[in-house]
Parts: sequence; structure tokens; C-alpha cells
Amino acid sequence: MHLKRVMGLCFILIGFLISAVNLVEWQIARSAAEEMTKEEVKQYEEARTTKQWTNQNKEIGIERKELPSNSRFEIKKEAQIASTEVNHETGEKVALLIVPKIEQKYSVRWGTEEQVLKKGVGMFVSDWTTAPNGGGHTVLSGHRDTVFYRMDEIEEQDFLLLEYEDKVYTYQVAKIWITDENDRSIIVKKEKPMLTITTCYPFNYVGNATERYIIQADLIDKEEKSQST
Repeated sequence: MHLKRVMGLCFILIGFLISAVNLVEWQIARSAAEEMTKEEVKQYEEARTTKQWTNQNKEIGIERKELPSNSRFEIKKEAQIASTEVNHETGEKVALLIVPKIEQKYSVRWGTEEQVLKKGVGMFVSDWTTAPNGGGHTVLSGHRDTVFYRMDEIEEQDFLLLEYEDKVYTYQVAKIWITDENDRSIIVKKEKPMLTITTCYPFNYVGNATERYIIQADLIDKEEKSQST
């Protein structure tokens, strides 16, 4: 009888420890989504209204919001550098994703292994994807129940900013859709610089979701970080 009581207490303790570990991991990932300060929001709004966001994809029917015209940004087609050729350590913080629409910013780590995604947002590393300065397709992933819990508020035409290696890359959302978790057409090579964000769907689903929420945006501007911070 005494042995059964001890075993029962052990199982309770193990369950408590597992729950505690899961809670800590959840808090770590959730903390990767930070609220922007009022000063940061004002700063990015001022930057947006004092420069031009050129319509680089007008020829394929993507309409842009009209903004002041004083920028000379042009997308020049260059040889792409695959992310597998970039020298970053797995799990290293390499970028900052800024989403003015929801006034949040996210630390971005290198890689999308599960141990990385437990800490927040990961940047996909493959022969088909690039870092923001690689001239191709940059893919970010995160869990929808921790770091990306507000991504369903993003709409087409919204802006996404990615700070990477002393430059700010500005993207405008062109398309949002839902697809199967096994869809292999998402993480592919793109001829033009673009950003794709992936997370699980539905957002309020409890358990392992079998669908993916995809946000795809085109690069419309890039500048030195010192000009916008």
C-alpha cells in the first residue's frame, strides 16, 4: 500500500514537471513577440510617409497603396545566394521582423528545427531559400499558439519589415491563403525577392493542426538600418 502511494506521488510529480517545462517553453516562444513602443510605432509611420514605395510588380496586377514619391529603389536581378551558403549558427538571432499593422516585432532565429521554433520565429534554411540579402525567397515560420498568435490580423497590402545585417527590407503583402501541411509548393525558389510567413491553422485549434496559414509579400524597398532607426 505504501509503495502504491509513493508511485502515485511520483507520477503526480512527473506530470507537474512536464507541465512546468511546457509552460516555460511556451513563455519563451511567446516572449519572442514583443509589443512595439509608441516611439517605435511613430518612427516607422514617419519613415513610411516620407519615402516612396514603388510598384515593382504592376505588370502582374499587384496594386500598391499610394504613398509619397521620392525613392529610387529598383529591384535588380542578381545571382541568388542560397541560405545554406550563409554562415550562421542554428538558433542564432539573425533578424528582426516588424509588423506595423499589429504593432509587434519578433526576434528571428536561424533555422526552423523544432528546438528553434520553441524559442520563437525561425528562418528557413535550404537550397531554395535565401536570407533577405540573398536576392530570392526568404521564408519565416513560427507557431500560431505562441509567437504568431496575431498573424491572422494581417491583410493584403499591409507592410512587413525585416531588419537583417544593418539593412531594412520592406515587403508588401500580396497574397494570403490556407493550404495543407504537406503542400510542397510553398518553400520553393523564387525569381524575385519576396518574403513568405508560414504558421499552423486554424489559430484557435487545440492540438496538431493539419493546415498552414501562408502570408506572401513582395520586396518593395530596402535601405540602411540607420535611416529608419
